[in-house]
Amino acid sequence: MFASSTSYLVLALFAFASTAHGHGTITEIKGANGVTSAGIGILASTPRDGSGRTPFQQDTSTIRDREIASGRTGPCGRTIAGGNNDVAAEVASASSAGLPSMGADGSVQMTLHQINQDGGGPYTCEISTDASGTNFQPMTVTTNVPGILGFSAATARDFPLVAQAPAGTTCTGGPNGDACLVRCRNNTPAGPFGSCGVVTSPQGGAVAASASSGTATGGGNAAATGGNATGGRGGRGGRLAQLFGGLNKRLFGGEEDLSLKKRVVGSRIVERAQAGKWI
Repeated sequence: MFASSTSYLVLALFAFASTAHGHGTITEIKGANGVTSAGIGILASTPRDGSGRTPFQQDTSTIRDREIASGRTGPCGRTIAGGNNDVAAEVASASSAGLPSMGADGSVQMTLHQINQDGGGPYTCEISTDASGTNFQPMTVTTNVPGILGFSAATARDFPLVAQAPAGTTCTGGPNGDACLVRCRNNTPAGPFGSCGVVTSPQGGAVAASASSGTATGGGNAAATGGNATGGRGGRGGRLAQLFGGLNKRLFGGEEDLSLKKRVVGSRIVERAQAGKWI
């Protein structure tokens, strides 16, 4: 019998994935050296106050391992507007413009713009020290984007995303021999969505030996409150919202303040789950 509230929530989220058209992308990287840049593929002309495919999703990268493995895309995926992200060209261009530096502790300060529901967190980040994207090392995400399984109710909203490189990291790539490639993405079924960015070593050399000891945070509520988050707790929607919020609180320490859109709650999948018809 289908009785687990967690499993019930997962079913609801996958029902949501079939209708949601979301995305999340890195619109800003703030360097400790005062240099600011954007993620690879980002277009300055893209408006950030809506959620539809055109024009709001045009510069979001879809980064799928199977597409990378098949050669369809490079390590930073593809966008609607530009197609495959040419990593070598983007690294060269970013190096020419000036690279934001990591903090002494290896922290990379980013802004993640969540366009729609399946651009939610959590995000994982990696770093390629030679900026080729051939070999990545995991980073510690110390401030994450709210969400569960790549979903939250936020739309057209910015969140801080901070990832920390391992101790001893030194950037050696790019035309000047000082570039690293950072890649962050979520794990939503329709994606993964995210971005790559180009950074340089901390001022003064490699990441300090005391790095990577930060405490990961969920970036606040898994359900983004305020902004364009949607609400409603009546009937089945209220019960599903409570389940979703309860799991959010257990995983992220946030308040129980998320409800899914009515189209999710009214879906046949959710109705069957509530009726106990899933085995």
